[in-house]
Amino acid sequence: MDLLCGTRKNGGSGMKRLLIILVYAFIIPTTLSAIELENRIPASIWEVETRFQFTPSYSRAFNGYGQEAPLQQLMLWDREWRDSVEGELQREEQRLEFRVAYGLTEKWMIEATVPLVQKKQTSTLNFSTATSSQQKVLDSLASETLSGLGDISLKFAKDLSATTTWYNRGGYTVRLPTANSGTPRGIAANAIGDGHGSVGAFVHFTWFPLTHGIRNGFRLEGSNELVGKRETLEGEKVYYAAGHRADIFYNWSIERQNIFAGTELHYFQQAESKLPIGKSNFAFVKEINFEFGYGNLSELEQKPLSFPWQFRLGYTRQLSGQNMPIAQRWELSSSFYF
Repeated sequence: MDLLCGTRKNGGSGMKRLLIILVYAFIIPTTLSAIELENRIPASIWEVETRFQFTPSYSRAFNGYGQEAPLQQLMLWDREWRDSVEGELQREEQRLEFRVAYGLTEKWMIEATVPLVQKKQTSTLNFSTATSSQQKVLDSLASETLSGLGDISLKFAKDLSATTTWYNRGGYTVRLPTANSGTPRGIAANAIGDGHGSVGAFVHFTWFPLTHGIRNGFRLEGSNELVGKRETLEGEKVYYAAGHRADIFYNWSIERQNIFAGTELHYFQQAESKLPIGKSNFAFVKEINFEFGYGNLSELEQKPLSFPWQFRLGYTRQLSGQNMPIAQRWELSSSFYF
């Protein structure tokens, strides 16, 4: 089985190789690659990727004015008594994803992403003169956790055009509310729970300058969040839909002599949510990602490969934002083609 410039020949032991790749995916602690580098997937060919993202403990956020503030002020954004609360609210998160893509035809492919999510929140918040209802809110924040299956995502994509200098892909996305652990709680833009569906679309433009190993990528994504059930910090179950969101990515990367280096700028915006109360929670964030990797993908421009692969390590930090947490992230990813 050879792979040359994104074209692969299907071997007779494809299922056996798939099982081997999945075993590696569970053994090797790989993580999410923020820089999405797409390759053409011919019919009946598989692409398997594992992604792990680790967000160390954080306790700061951008408030509704874009200023840095304690995280609890973001979570208590609609309560007048939030400035009287003492103590600290901390979170840490881990996310392990398994992504499998399959070429349906020479131009159409389908992709499924299955995440395992762990989110933990600890609290030392205290309000000495809190009423019973206010204390219930603080107790809810102290118990916010999520561990288990997250929301599964599906992608249906079509290769729009491919030349020696351009490769463009577009398609549709669906997120299924499959999260089965923890209680989706809170109605802020960064509320901790999963369990909500969405439908969306994307388009991705990749430009290869006439220089070995260099590429630029520009990606647009949008999603309409669907209405689902959620629990407020007071313990009331309500119908809730997060605001529709849009993402803009621009990345630059170079691959030479099996070494990968790249950076990506990301702008995220979430419209106001459909809340049981009528106050704004519009959110946005600007962040930058740096990645370094090693693998044999750069050799595809010179010769066929029987087993293309790559590992990458990434770091992401926020530059500015509104109604969003300030949480630096570390990422590790592995990609295999067969």
